[in-house]
Amino acid sequence: MAKKGMNRIEREKQTVQRMIELYCRHHLKVETMPEEYQHLAEFACRRLDHCKYGENKTACKNCPTHCYASKEREQIREIMRWAGPRMILYSPKDAIVHTFYNVKHWLQSLSFRTGVIVLLCCIPFYILSFAQMLLPISVTAKGILWTVLFGLAKTCQYGGLTILGVEGYKRLKNKFKRKN
Repeated sequence: MAKKGMNRIEREKQTVQRMIELYCRHHLKVETMPEEYQHLAEFACRRLDHCKYGENKTACKNCPTHCYASKEREQIREIMRWAGPRMILYSPKDAIVHTFYNVKHWLQSLSFRTGVIVLLCCIPFYILSFAQMLLPISVTAKGILWTVLFGLAKTCQYGGLTILGVEGYKRLKNKFKRKN
């Protein structure tokens, strides 16, 4: 399990180790990891230890620098193809954390302008979430509408802030200060 405060590299090493173990146990149907796969796990951990991107690394398949030797790259691809979809069953926490970081990285790669647009989209959803209370509908329907619209407002708000990041937030804050 990913421990609180564990850095990205350590999490990646733990996940790749778990995927190789899963592949050996359930696909190869062996209890102990064969030497060839132990070598692959050690190789993957060494590569992660020396990753030049450090905490800013992307998923290896999206990385511009391929640091695996061709034999190991093909082996790890085969393992990832098989174990990746099964991680949600055997290690749901790792699968969810991995997906969260991939989505976060993707959002942060979007432009400043996109972040501002997404952030501004929260305003109409906030207005609609409360304005719908004036509609002549049942209390249950109002509750459901409020939950959906308020959820969309929060999603736009946090998505926009994630896209902007700390630097974008500072940039936006300075823009508003100069106008006053």
